[in-house]
Amino acid sequence: MADRERFVPQRVGDLTRDLCDLPWPEHSDGAEQFRAFSRLTAALYHYEFHDREQVITEAWDAIGQGGPSGDEAADAVATELSGLLDAANYEPVTAAELKDALDRESLLPLRLEVDLDDYDEVLIYRRGAHQETVEIPTYAGLRKNERTITVDERVVIHSRVKEPDWFRSHDRDPAERNLVPGHLSLKQFQNVPRADIEMLLPSTQVKFRLIDSLLIGVPAFVSGVAVLATKLLPTLGLIALLLGAWLGLREEQPELNQASMVILFGGTLTMAGFMFRQWAKLKNRKVEYLKILSENLYLRTLADGPGVFHTLLAAAEEQEVAEVLLAYRMLLAHPEGLTTAELDVSVEAYLRGTCHTDIDFDVDDGLGKLDRLGVVAKDVTRRLGRGTTTRFAALPLHHGLALLDQRWDDLFRHRPTDLVADSAPELLGDSGGRAPLIRLRRVVDRFRSRIGDRRTVREGEQESPD
Repeated sequence: MADRERFVPQRVGDLTRDLCDLPWPEHSDGAEQFRAFSRLTAALYHYEFHDREQVITEAWDAIGQGGPSGDEAADAVATELSGLLDAANYEPVTAAELKDALDRESLLPLRLEVDLDDYDEVLIYRRGAHQETVEIPTYAGLRKNERTITVDERVVIHSRVKEPDWFRSHDRDPAERNLVPGHLSLKQFQNVPRADIEMLLPSTQVKFRLIDSLLIGVPAFVSGVAVLATKLLPTLGLIALLLGAWLGLREEQPELNQASMVILFGGTLTMAGFMFRQWAKLKNRKVEYLKILSENLYLRTLADGPGVFHTLLAAAEEQEVAEVLLAYRMLLAHPEGLTTAELDVSVEAYLRGTCHTDIDFDVDDGLGKLDRLGVVAKDVTRRLGRGTTTRFAALPLHHGLALLDQRWDDLFRHRPTDLVADSAPELLGDSGGRAPLIRLRRVVDRFRSRIGDRRTVREGEQESPD
């Protein structure tokens, strides 16, 4: 059986609605409270990922500066990128999987080759694998065979080309491989067949298959024989006579008159035209194959460079929130608490029933997020002769909402000394010794009241007699 993925194939909005539709205690507003819990959780993670976006974008911009700072920025991008991909539940493509893709026949009517030695670093991650049945044309399209293939919904490739010194020492021209020494590349693709994952690398080259060589070589040979038999015999005969005389095999010297020169010139033009036609056919076939590769890459490309960060940040944010909601909702459904194994089984059974796929829920990560949010309680029970059993229980929804609301308020607290308005102390509430929260609604209401007072004064002055 194929390895299960951690990816939860549901958006937060749809997941929240489905979880709210699960049974709640009678006369309970649990569904409405859970929607509020989902909104607060999403807001907290959005704030966190906004900070991460600033860090990785600044590091990416610093790469172009070169030198030690550029190298440090490239390392920072690789580190942060790996963290984002893991948070978005991408799986790394192993060396064995990549080798299998390189060795396996491509689904495209092409033979693709790539040399991984050209790169200092290649990171390939995938997500959302599923099976598809496709028709593969054979025998020049006269017959089609059905094949079941693995398709990845999302693939991210991060590569760094080696420095110019390496290419010079190995006598390789990077331009022939469509490479720029030292260049850093980051791309995201969609719906990529696992067998064709090598076509996504920048240095992928198109080579002719055996069938292509035969389709070009056999007609060229037949045409060459026909041209030789019909148009080049007089020219070849004259050339043979000239060679025989020059080598001393014939005592009689052939006469080079105007007719002989016309035969030689005509034969040369015929041979040059034939060679040019065959070369043009070869080039046109290669251009056609490059067009097929370019069209496939164009249709599958989602983002490039910094654009990949934005899509990954959004995906990671959704996956983090989804894992929190799933773990918390399953614990709410079991007030007596669940062990780690029981929670894992409960969440995976729910996902199997709603998403119709077998997902490997990372229960330890989900519980860790709940613990950091402070909405889960842990009970350790010691059993005689059986060690300890740890059960986890969700805090009540109203308690969890209060904690998240307090956490959200704490993100935007400022000290009174930081305020410039004269009336700032009047707008601040007591927060138990911590930095108080500015209430925007009260600020707006006070501003509006002042505008209204001034307008009343002006109207009174206009109505009063001089």
